[in-house]
Amino acid sequence: MIAIGPVSARTDDGWHLRGEVLAEGARPAVALLLHAMMASRRSMDKPRGAGLAATLAAAGLSVISMDLRGHGESGPSAREGARYTYDDCVLFDVPALVGLTRSLFPDKRVIVVGHSLGAHAALVSAGVFPDKAPDAIASIAGNFWFPSDEPSAARRAAKAATLRTWLAAAEAVGYFDPKPLRIGTDAVALPYIRQFWKVWSSDRYGSIDDRYDYAEALTRVACPVLAVASEGDKLLAHPASVSRFFSRIGSAEKRLRVVTHAEHEGRAPDHMGLVTDARSLPVWREIAQWAAALA
Repeated sequence: MIAIGPVSARTDDGWHLRGEVLAEGARPAVALLLHAMMASRRSMDKPRGAGLAATLAAAGLSVISMDLRGHGESGPSAREGARYTYDDCVLFDVPALVGLTRSLFPDKRVIVVGHSLGAHAALVSAGVFPDKAPDAIASIAGNFWFPSDEPSAARRAAKAATLRTWLAAAEAVGYFDPKPLRIGTDAVALPYIRQFWKVWSSDRYGSIDDRYDYAEALTRVACPVLAVASEGDKLLAHPASVSRFFSRIGSAEKRLRVVTHAEHEGRAPDHMGLVTDARSLPVWREIAQWAAALA
């Protein structure tokens, strides 16, 4: 029997990632929860015991929730001087956490349930390292900002302005702090923000050293993928952008689920609401049913 409680993993580059096993279920599948970039694992079960993680556990899945580097308990944080890039999440964190989950649950299928950063980093990592990939990925609001994947001129302008603001703020103090703007809880390191700007300004979704073409890696994702987007997500992961990103995924078994305003009396959950708003409960249950059916 797996102990319910804290767990940790050490990445190949020496970072210690921390989190917890939340449930051991009877079904032959385990959900590895990975959070968004300005959040922590707490966002994946909010309120605790009644959020996304609890819904997956109630469906009989085992559940493990982890903090990516610089977030939550996987410090040091950017506010404490940590420096890391998006590449570190893709090339080190995701493989280490998938490996940890397999070691804890060797007889279960590993299904990443990622939100925003946790979603697109898991997808790209699965394409770069197919031998270290999970058995399936549920991508919640998963897309990456680069002009080729944004069909709206207005949203392209808004994204460029947003990234310039983030970069200027980060250059001034060494990190971007979302708290004053009430758009997140966890600060993001300057090198990470610089990489986001490089991807946007070059319109090339890839690693800093150009060794890995992440857009191409998406075409090599072979595991089943369920992608979720919301009409209430106006900029961060607009359904049109998610659809462009989704179309790059090479899996023969993939599905895109768009949460509509009509389902929610004219106001669908926003970017964070897809994992923190109780109105998303029907979608959480859909994810649980999908994961259980795969197993």
